[in-house]
Parts: sequence; structure tokens; C-alpha cells
Amino acid sequence: MLHQPPWVRVEDPLSLQFAWDDADGGALHLGSDEEAAEVVRVSLHLEHRARMALGIALAEWIVWRFKALRDDDVPASFIEAAWCATADPRYLRFFVLTREDWMGPVNGPLWFAITRLRQALSVGVDFPRDLLDALAFLTRLALYVQPTREPLRAWFRPVLDRLRREFPKTPEDPLADLFARDPSSRMGPLVSREVFDPAASLPPDAGRSFLQQVLAMASQEQNPFLATPDDLADTRFSGTPYRVP
Repeated sequence: MLHQPPWVRVEDPLSLQFAWDDADGGALHLGSDEEAAEVVRVSLHLEHRARMALGIALAEWIVWRFKALRDDDVPASFIEAAWCATADPRYLRFFVLTREDWMGPVNGPLWFAITRLRQALSVGVDFPRDLLDALAFLTRLALYVQPTREPLRAWFRPVLDRLRREFPKTPEDPLADLFARDPSSRMGPLVSREVFDPAASLPPDAGRSFLQQVLAMASQEQNPFLATPDDLADTRFSGTPYRVP
């Protein structure tokens, strides 16, 4: 199981000082449009896999912010499977979280984050607007639920600069996946979780090393959000499952 990364710093995690109303969706008036717009502007110039990784990193700020207020590992298991999806989106199993089981100022934001990100990761290769919309939403939600926003705001600039430098968007090869059977071939370079730690250097081939590790861990632990071999067969997956392409 993945643990909270060092770059997610939550001050006073037991505090719940934000307003939340499940009756109106709980997340309709989040504010923070300036940061959300900047994330989308930068993402437009990134490779698809880097956009996916940024969405997961933003969701991590939400998941770990509420870690001390939940007694289960469901959100963390989703984050682990989401990172697996950056190797190939088909690794993320289709699932639905029952809304009635995810209500209130802790479970409500988690439901929105997990649900929006799952959809974006699953279809974003072919429908990039879904992923961009999710990035804007997750930015606003992550900022909204933090006890203090300064650590997250301080994290944005170095991380966005690094992504722009390391994963600039390149022209698409129309022949890379002519029959849309291998989305992983159209997503750009592999991305390590270490990319989102401004204090960490990036060793060569860090993305491949990280994804091999997280895929092996999720498979061994039978992560409930990881697609099974039968699930993968239904998606016309070819090759050896749980291996980095």
C-alpha cells in the first residue's frame, strides 16, 4: 500500500473549517478559480500521462488530508490503482461508489475526488476535455478542503514548472495506435510519483522503476480497484498483465 508522500503536508488534519452541504452536491461553489485556470493552462502543454499523474497528485492532497478522519484504506487503495492506470488506463477497474455511503464533510469530498478522477483516467486518452475538467475541479476541491492552503499553494509552482520542463507535449503520431487498441502507446513518457516532490531529484528511468513497483504491489495485495486478468481480457488487453509497457 502506498503511504502519504512527503510533499503532502496537512496542518491540523482533524480540523474541518470548510462549509459542506451534500444537498447541493457539496462542491458547487469551491472558488480558487485562479489556480485551477493555471493548472489547465500548463496541462494543455503536457503529455497525456503527465496530465494523468498531476490529477492523481491533486487527489492525493485530498485523500491524505482526510486520512486521520477515516479508519479504512479505501481512498489510499484507489490512489494506488490510479497510479497503475498511468501505465495503462485499463488497469483501473470500473466501479461505482454508492453516493449514500459517502456523505458529509469527510466522505463527500472523497467521493467527488475519486469519482471524477476515475472517469477522467479511464476515458481521458480519447476524451482529453474530461481530464482537463477533472484537473480544474480537483485543484479547486483540494484547496477548498485544506485546513491551511499555504502548503498546497507553495507546492504548485515548482511542480508545474517541473512538469512543463520534463514532459512537454510532442506532436502525436497518428500511426501509434491506429485502431485504438493500446492507449498506453499514446500517453507519452512514464511518470514517477517522485516528480511531485519538489525536494527530490529524478534518477534516470524513475517512471519505469516506480510503476513496476506499484503494479507489483497492487497485484500482490489484490487491490480492489485494480482490474483483474479477466477484466483486462474483456478490454482486449494483450501482453503480460501488470508489467510496464
